[in-house]
Amino acid sequence: MPHQSRWHHPLCIAPRKLKPWLTERGSLTARLVAHFPRFSVRVLRQHAHTVHNDELRTLHIQRQQKAITRDVLLMSGDTPLVYAHSVATRAATKRGFRGLRGIGNRSLGSMLFADPTIRRSPLAWRRVDKRHPLWRQAQAAVGPMPRGLWARRSLFATGPDLLLVTEVFLPPAFEVPFGPGLTLTPT
Repeated sequence: MPHQSRWHHPLCIAPRKLKPWLTERGSLTARLVAHFPRFSVRVLRQHAHTVHNDELRTLHIQRQQKAITRDVLLMSGDTPLVYAHSVATRAATKRGFRGLRGIGNRSLGSMLFADPTIRRSPLAWRRVDKRHPLWRQAQAAVGPMPRGLWARRSLFATGPDLLLVTEVFLPPAFEVPFGPGLTLTPT
């Protein structure tokens, strides 16, 4: 997968208790539902938008070319757990990922893991801070953030169509300090 090296921070520097969440190959939604019974999806926006610089090469998109972006909060009751950001070309949302257009407040995982023709790339992860647009978007959505958050990303493909999904783990459910240690409080 054409991830830039910036999305391959060594997993050994991730907080030990967060590693199983970062490396989960199955549906993150299914895992969240198992740990947080009051799970729901809150759609923040889904529209045509220019993509972030670190998404361009992965999706084979030219700078300033618009793509369909979907930003949601994965919630437990009123508590945001994960800020999820998905990007696909307009063509991909008319072909292999056409289900994205009408998904509403259903989880993207319910669509992706139900279709056996969709393949998933290896996961990549990194810490993001205020220099990264996803950290800033998460802060705009839920309020003050710690100076660093852990995120993971993977590319889904069906035929020639690609969908990039990035998930940012949020406090207080995933309290991830920049230094060693972690307070993880799923119920």
